[in-house]
Amino acid sequence: MSRLPVRLTLLLACVAAIGGAAFLLWSSETHIRLADNSSREFQVVSRASSLGVAELRAAQQAYVAAGQGQDFWFARVSAIVKDLNDKISALKPLATTPEAITALDDAAGALQDFEQMDKRARDHARGHELTLASDLVFTDGFDLTKKAGDAVERAVTAELVARDADVAGRRRDQALALGAAAGLATLGLILLIPAGPKRNDRAVDAAPIPLEPAPVSTSTLDDLHDFGLVVTPATPVASGRSPVDLGGMAALCAALARIQDTRALPSLLERAAEILHASGIVLWIADPDGRELTPIVVHGYSAQLSARFGTIPRDAENVTAAAYRTGLLQTMKGDAVSNGAVAAPLVTAGGCVGVMAAEMKDGGEQQEALLAAAAIVASQLATLVGPPSARGKAEAVG
Repeated sequence: MSRLPVRLTLLLACVAAIGGAAFLLWSSETHIRLADNSSREFQVVSRASSLGVAELRAAQQAYVAAGQGQDFWFARVSAIVKDLNDKISALKPLATTPEAITALDDAAGALQDFEQMDKRARDHARGHELTLASDLVFTDGFDLTKKAGDAVERAVTAELVARDADVAGRRRDQALALGAAAGLATLGLILLIPAGPKRNDRAVDAAPIPLEPAPVSTSTLDDLHDFGLVVTPATPVASGRSPVDLGGMAALCAALARIQDTRALPSLLERAAEILHASGIVLWIADPDGRELTPIVVHGYSAQLSARFGTIPRDAENVTAAAYRTGLLQTMKGDAVSNGAVAAPLVTAGGCVGVMAAEMKDGGEQQEALLAAAAIVASQLATLVGPPSARGKAEAVG
């Protein structure tokens, strides 16, 4: 990518992806904050309504209690009913779900029925017909106040469930936006890396100019689990075009960003192996103390061979442990007998939490595009592995 217009377009695309993700995060957080404030207000008013219903029941029962002033309690019940109607009217604009609105309507209807029944109870109490008044107060009065209180509680439950579901959905959208933006930005930055100098057309028959690669750690493969630490420079393999399927890479990054169940990891590692031209991939995760690595997902190896992997100590002399200790990509050059390998660290904000080790075919460990692709896959996998609480302590000890 050496043309200036193309490079500028890629740069603007990266900036747009990051800006879009940032705007989505800001708007989502604003909506969540407003929803939380509205939810708290709804809960406060609804709890006060529930208490008012209980107080209403007790005040009406005072009609038939000996030694109580009936006029006082008549006025008290009327005031409580009016206050409850005002609170329910205030709750309706705050309700966001049909279930909550229906429940509030039921509560208002129960209060209307209570007012009609309360008039008859007052008439009996004034006429000293305490038996008839007691029947109304302790049967219909109790049932109607209970109906109103239950309706208010149903409204609260419906609102809380709906708000929690809305917040959870927006959190998922935020995670997807961050993952997609990170993947697109990483791919764009990789494509912005300037290509090597063009060869002069008049020197086509001349000897090719050797490329000087950036130094990387390499070693020889003793077996599929333990690599000896012998450092030699890797020689890049020249090719006419990038060996990485960028479309497949973008789709893989999007799939990793949307993953919700680790049971989907084996199929995604299979796709990663195809993109990286790897015959096998092992996902190693550090224990909470950061002292050793354990394989949690294996692709490309038989069950008998996978069972022999065991664990890798932090201070082991192999590229997997070296990648975990340093947090840097490590490579191992293959030979005529064994394939090469790449160990890409899973780095989070809390430090390195594991390593993705891939056995590379056809000298893939020497191709910069495949190494960059391995680093991208590892960075996406790192978002799925939360750093243990003791990770920072283990890194400090190392």
